[in-house]
Amino acid sequence: MEQTIDIFKTTIFKSKIKNQKYVKYFLNLLKKEQQNNKGKKISNVGGFQSSQYTTLREDILRNVFLDPGKNFIEKLNPKKTLNLTLGDFWINSNLNKDYNLLHNHFGATISGIYYLEVPENSGRLVFQNGDLSKMSSINFDYFHSENYYARYFIIPEKFDLYLFPSEAFHYVEPNRSFENRISVAFNLKVF
Repeated sequence: MEQTIDIFKTTIFKSKIKNQKYVKYFLNLLKKEQQNNKGKKISNVGGFQSSQYTTLREDILRNVFLDPGKNFIEKLNPKKTLNLTLGDFWINSNLNKDYNLLHNHFGATISGIYYLEVPENSGRLVFQNGDLSKMSSINFDYFHSENYYARYFIIPEKFDLYLFPSEAFHYVEPNRSFENRISVAFNLKVF
């Protein structure tokens, strides 16, 4: 009997959280940070990354971060009840030609991105296969299977929420539009 066994898969959880009040809340935080010239350089080239926050309005914390995180965990491990807590979050704003370098969120359990504004052609979210042998061009010539792909591309839309293992390497392509692409990145920890 022949069998194909796929190993070392990475699961990404996608949801939509259509709540303009939440979007407005994060946009106001971003505006205050930009007015005070705060911000950090972490993975961004150009653009603006806010300071890291560790507290949040309870309804947003629950509905945008914790409840989707619990749903993700239950899909991965339905037999075990785990609790989540917010590690931190920050807001990214990228204009024309701004992008985010390849990075991961090592140290957390689950990381996520919530998209607030996503103009057309503002850059894809790209997950990089951690197996460096997948970078060989020979794989592109012979195999049409996600197990051999070096990258996985996502075209985000407004209100999209993506959750993924924190060690997953990812980056965001340059914004080719002339409008802001704005997202909230966050980390959750299991306890």
